[in-house]
Amino acid sequence: MSEPFEKRFRLDGKVAVVTGGGMGIGRAVCLTLSEAGAAVVVQDLDPSLAESVAAEIRSTRAKAVAVAGDITDTATITTMLARARDEFGRLDVLVNNAGIYPFVGFLEMPVETLDRVLNVNLRAVFLCTQMGGQMMADLGNGGSVINLASVQGFRPGNPGVSHYDTTKAGVIMLTKAAALELAPHNIRVNAVAPGMTDTPGTRKVFQPTAALGIPLRRLGEPSDVANLILFLVSPAAAYITGETVVVDGGMLLK
Repeated sequence: MSEPFEKRFRLDGKVAVVTGGGMGIGRAVCLTLSEAGAAVVVQDLDPSLAESVAAEIRSTRAKAVAVAGDITDTATITTMLARARDEFGRLDVLVNNAGIYPFVGFLEMPVETLDRVLNVNLRAVFLCTQMGGQMMADLGNGGSVINLASVQGFRPGNPGVSHYDTTKAGVIMLTKAAALELAPHNIRVNAVAPGMTDTPGTRKVFQPTAALGIPLRRLGEPSDVANLILFLVSPAAAYITGETVVVDGGMLLK
């Protein structure tokens, strides 16, 4: 039997971990999941950003803790997941949001830049999903994993981000593969693929006229992505796994 309507989008009693939660889409996800009732572990490379978002959540009398560190370091992942278990007693939602996109031409790209982008955008997502999935399986409550992909995982975007495009295509396939293997543990794995979204990072890249090429004629807001993630981790999406859902204002229609 489905949940009563008023509970279908609630996360009361659940615990969520969000990587790259200090700003932009990650911050919006942390705030949205908290508003829906979840306790939140906010991870970010920058300790001040992580703590700022956690403090913002606690100011509403909700529960949140901050974890700082490089998400490519397995010690950071271990600490992040342990804080969820030790502080709140469970792990129900993992949002792999952390990502980078330094602009470098394909022929000029140093191997160090390629490795860094692969490590943050794909390897870390794999390891967080693997280690978080293991904790969820051990706890026996099921769970939901959300990976941040991109419309550029479906088709190349601007020149200079071939490494980013490659990782996001990899995230889409990783999502399918992990969903298949984690399904017996009642762990769902899905991805969201944002289009051009107005964040502090993308404001350095997009021109104000960028929205003119989007059918809905506006850039996405972090809340557009966060609301989709809330749906995918909520009881309302209990039969959805292995999917990548696009939230792009119609960009891929053109």
